Amino acid sequence: MTNFTDKNLKVFAANRFLRIRYREWGTSDNAKVVVCVHGLSRNCQDFDDLAAALASNWRVLAIDMPGRGDSDWLEEKNDYGYQVYEAVCAAVLARSGGDEIVWIGTSMGGIIGMRLASRPGTPIVKLVLNDIGPFIPAEGRRHNQADFGKDPRFKSEKLGIAHVRETRSAFGPFGEASWQKFGRDSLRQLPDGQWTLHYDPGLSKIGAPVQDTNNWHLWSQITCPVLTLWGKESKLLPADVVERMATTGPNSLIHEVPGVGHCPGLTTSDEIDAIRTFLAS
Repeated sequence: MTNFTDKNLKVFAANRFLRIRYREWGTSDNAKVVVCVHGLSRNCQDFDDLAAALASNWRVLAIDMPGRGDSDWLEEKNDYGYQVYEAVCAAVLARSGGDEIVWIGTSMGGIIGMRLASRPGTPIVKLVLNDIGPFIPAEGRRHNQADFGKDPRFKSEKLGIAHVRETRSAFGPFGEASWQKFGRDSLRQLPDGQWTLHYDPGLSKIGAPVQDTNNWHLWSQITCPVLTLWGKESKLLPADVVERMATTGPNSLIHEVPGVGHCPGLTTSDEIDAIRTFLAS
């Protein structure tokens, strides 16, 4: 796998300076920049395979959002939200030095991408959405968050990986090696030797009720080319939303990933080649 460097950036958000970890692939002087942002309870390591495949032509920055991976947790849990996430991402975009940015976002990361791409003067020139769209049904959100924030403990890494594999079975398609990596990347070890999930369980304390998410107003303001990877079994990205995405606003290209729910793992040659072709077009 191509070499990467883990870096830290201090970002002022939520009334304090936060240490934000991001992983950089490719040469640091490459002006062609890709920024990757993960889903709700995930972290930057979800993009390792994709970033390694892109690194010969692009500089890839994959971010751990606050409360995930190795970035700082927020003291006030209600501060977790898109205002803070956008501030963090804007700081990373500025650090990158790129005037034109390709954004690749999975789930929550795709929502952040849509929000930033719809802004006047945005540096985002291409947008890749991994199994997310402008409309998310409440039922899909509830299903996706069913075990979110439960803060389990595992006596071994092996047991933790088995838990991740069971609760995230809609991801993929993964072979055995990819499942093992996905599971390891989902865990952190505690001082007492046990293992738990690699995010702040306080993320689940955010008080807003689960309801439909409607961002069609953002979609109509996006002018850059868009590619959407669609897990055909996804509960967060229904077929009628995909159809509307392809025929309104930026008229997204659609790449179907059969047999997968929420969400495609960005590890297969099919998924990576679709993104590489889109970036080269």
